[in-house]
Amino acid sequence: VLANLDHYLLRFEQQVIANGGQVHWAETPDEACAVVLDICRAAGAKVVAKGKTMVGEEIAVNDALEGAGFEVVETDLGEYIIQLAHEPPSHIIAPAVHKTRAQIAELFEHQHHQPGLTRPLETVPQIVDEARQVLREKFLAADVGITGANFLIAETGSTVIVTNEGNGDLSATLPRVHIVLASIEKVVPTLEDASVLLRLLARSATGQAITTYSSHFHGPAPGGEMHIVLVDNGRSDILASDEFRRS
Repeated sequence: VLANLDHYLLRFEQQVIANGGQVHWAETPDEACAVVLDICRAAGAKVVAKGKTMVGEEIAVNDALEGAGFEVVETDLGEYIIQLAHEPPSHIIAPAVHKTRAQIAELFEHQHHQPGLTRPLETVPQIVDEARQVLREKFLAADVGITGANFLIAETGSTVIVTNEGNGDLSATLPRVHIVLASIEKVVPTLEDASVLLRLLARSATGQAITTYSSHFHGPAPGGEMHIVLVDNGRSDILASDEFRRS
C-alpha cells in the first residue's frame, strides 16, 4: 500500500464520491481544521459530538472548534473525563488511565449539577450511568458528528472504526452531518485486507479477540452528509525519506 499510496487514496476518493460522500485533502493541521470549520458553519451547527480520534488530537481540532464558538463534546468515556478536567490524553487507548475513581466522581459531581442523575457516585456502574445520561442528550442535540477512522477501504470507499462503547456509532449516525478525520496511511486495498488487520488491531491494542463494535460507514444517510478529511501533516515527507520511511 505504501509503495502505491497515491493509487489507493485516489481509488478510495473515487468510491466515496460514488457513494455520495465528499473527500477533502489537507496538507497541514490548519488546513484540516479550516475544512472542519467550513463544514460545521455550512451545516449551521451549534453542538458537535466527537468520537475518539488521535488525528483530532494531532491537529487540535477541539481548540479550533471551540475557538470558533462551537460546543464540542467528547463522547468516548475516557476522552470525556479528560475534556472535563482540561487535560490531554495520557494513553492512546485509555486516555484517562491516570485518574482514580474518586477523582472522576468528584469531577462529575462538580461539572454536571443536574437533578435526577445518579447519586452518590461510588461505584463504576454509577459513574458510567451518569456519563451515559449526560452524553445521550448531547448525541441527540448534535448537528455534526466527528469520528476518526481505523481503516479506509479503497475498493468500497468505506471507513471503519472499532470501539468498545458504541459512542462512535452514535456520533456518526445521529447527527445529520458526519465528518471523518483520517490520516493518509490508513487506507487498505480491500475489505478482506481490513478483516485481517481488524483481528491484528484488537489483539495488539487490548488483547481482545475482536472489539465490541467494528463499524463500517459506506456513505451518508438520505438527506445527510458524509465528509472525509484526509490529513497528510508531514507523512508524505516521511514516506519519501530513506531514513524514516520504515516508521
